[in-house]
Amino acid sequence: MTEIKVLSVCGSGTVSSAMVGERIVELLEEHGYEVEIQEVNPGMVKGAVANGDIDLVAFTSPIDPADAEGIPQINSVGLLTGLDEETFLEAALKALKEMGK
Repeated sequence: MTEIKVLSVCGSGTVSSAMVGERIVELLEEHGYEVEIQEVNPGMVKGAVANGDIDLVAFTSPIDPADAEGIPQINSVGLLTGLDEETFLEAALKALKEMGK
């Protein structure tokens, strides 16, 4: 399995990001990824990506794209609602493939 780290962002950095994070783990494990999730609120994004080990940012609340510049940022509201998981999954797999992961 390929190890990746995903930043899950919601308004408070707790409930929604945890729910989305669990779903990301389930979806990406089916495609051969071992996923570590870090949950934050939008104000914590810049600090969370500063060490350079985040592969993807999944957000349900708006974030400043400049706070995670150079890291794929994918809207994950569909994972929260369960209505459009495929769009997130396709975007995540494409971004990971482009990174060589």
